Amino acid sequence: MNKRSILAVLFACVATLFIAAGLNAGNEGSPDVITMKHEAAFEQHRMGIVDFTHTKHIEDYGYSCGECHHDETGKPTDDITLDDDVKNCIDCHSKPGQPRVDRSLPEEERLALEREYFYGAMHENCTDCHKAFNEEKGENIAPVACTQCHPRP
Repeated sequence: MNKRSILAVLFACVATLFIAAGLNAGNEGSPDVITMKHEAAFEQHRMGIVDFTHTKHIEDYGYSCGECHHDETGKPTDDITLDDDVKNCIDCHSKPGQPRVDRSLPEEERLALEREYFYGAMHENCTDCHKAFNEEKGENIAPVACTQCHPRP
């Protein structure tokens, strides 16, 4: 192979890498898959980070946006799309760490306090939904145990 052929092959390889990187960058930050990792929620994550997939929940399971997304009063917001600029959960459910709430409080009051925490809001929303799904289907399909959602770190 002469010098010109080697340079042409090298150029083609570099161009291919740039094109591949550009195509991959288009998927980065995709609104479909949300990595539920927030430094403000925990000083150190002890469990593996959950990747939430919108497509799976909307198309495969038939849920609407309002199942998870809500306005400041808690009313479901079903009029959003994957392209909308939607607040991140931690923007409102911003207390760090795990909720330490008095279990003797009335349930609604206790749950309201727990929802102030990212941890509390996520676990109530996800776990309760998964339990209801399993109950409706009569079998354990949706994950409810910690390690079923949280991969090993």
